[in-house]
Amino acid sequence: MPARRPARTWVGVLAAAGSVALVAACTRHIDDATPTAGSIAAPVLTTQVADLLSPNVRGEEGNLFAVVEPQRCAGLAREVDPPFIQANRPLATDGGHWTTTDGAVYIEEMVAVYRYDFDAAAALDLVRRTIDECRDQTLTVTTMKDRTYLFDVAPANAPQPESGVLWQLRAVDWNCDNTFVAAYNAAVEITACGESGGPGVADLAEEALARIEALANTAA
Repeated sequence: MPARRPARTWVGVLAAAGSVALVAACTRHIDDATPTAGSIAAPVLTTQVADLLSPNVRGEEGNLFAVVEPQRCAGLAREVDPPFIQANRPLATDGGHWTTTDGAVYIEEMVAVYRYDFDAAAALDLVRRTIDECRDQTLTVTTMKDRTYLFDVAPANAPQPESGVLWQLRAVDWNCDNTFVAAYNAAVEITACGESGGPGVADLAEEALARIEALANTAA
């Protein structure tokens, strides 16, 4: 297991923002927003994207899941250019890595800020549809360091959080519990992996939603 320019037309700004988002790779990245671009990200601003990360994040991304087969299920596992995050053309993205105090669980966080008209409900529906289409499917997942896992996909056993979706990836020697949370114009995706999975991921989802709501309610 992530300058001020002359004024342009809205079309130009959106095209530039989309292009920057699409080239984001596995390095930690925050898009620089011009005053014009920043105004279309609301209520959460592009400059607040790093604040979507948990305060537990202490460094850059870890050994991320880089390649997933089959492609139609990639959103459930891929952490490099995470498909669920990238699907809605984010204006700013960030990511980070941390471990539990006992070192048993490795957590990757991927966050994004979108336009003011981001459809959070539709983003969550995409995740749910992908889980339904790929449940009981075996995913071949390769990390950045070329380690390969065979994960079986399943819905989470825990109750689904408000404004979020939970799912599981299960392998012989490595297990992951995942969540995708979306509200207002922001989204957070979290992967918690270990020999026994990440049993606290539902709590992480609730904490992520709280961070989004706090930023959305912050007076400018």
